[in-house]
Amino acid sequence: WYGKARLLLADEVGVGKTLSLATSALASALLDDGPVLILAPATLCEQWQAELKDKLGVPSARWLSNRKEWIDAEHRVIRTRGAEDVARCPTRIAIVSTGLIVQGTAEAEALLARRAAPGEAPIGTLILDEAHKARASAQPGQPREPNNLLKFMIRAAAKARHVLLGTATPIQTDIRELWDQLEI
Repeated sequence: WYGKARLLLADEVGVGKTLSLATSALASALLDDGPVLILAPATLCEQWQAELKDKLGVPSARWLSNRKEWIDAEHRVIRTRGAEDVARCPTRIAIVSTGLIVQGTAEAEALLARRAAPGEAPIGTLILDEAHKARASAQPGQPREPNNLLKFMIRAAAKARHVLLGTATPIQTDIRELWDQLEI
């Protein structure tokens, strides 16, 4: 109805959240909704790329932050000019580590500064795996302060056509953490 999707997929470990989100990325790419940006912990980025290729036959590129270059689904290196090229993925589906966002790197700013082609959203579909990590922290007697990942996601979601969040633990310590995800 609205031409946009904003979904939180919260389910137990091992029931197929990654594959469901990856299928959504495929559908978005096929519908030409704009580029897909998948944010996941560094330990899961290679798994995301393998599942896209092996289970769905979908090419993607994974950003190697330590080398500032892309690696495609065939493990070929695509050289870049540096951190700013994180916003110029060579495929329709980009996989980037949330560690870059948490650390507040130049790559995070480059992703937010990405410009869209005419008639296209800067980010067609934004997917955040392990979404519970985007939250505000609270010290007793202090106001809640959003972490870098939550701040980034709020800004990036405003530029994205579709936003999909996946987590097995939407609430870790406080019910307000769920509201942080819903704010995205």
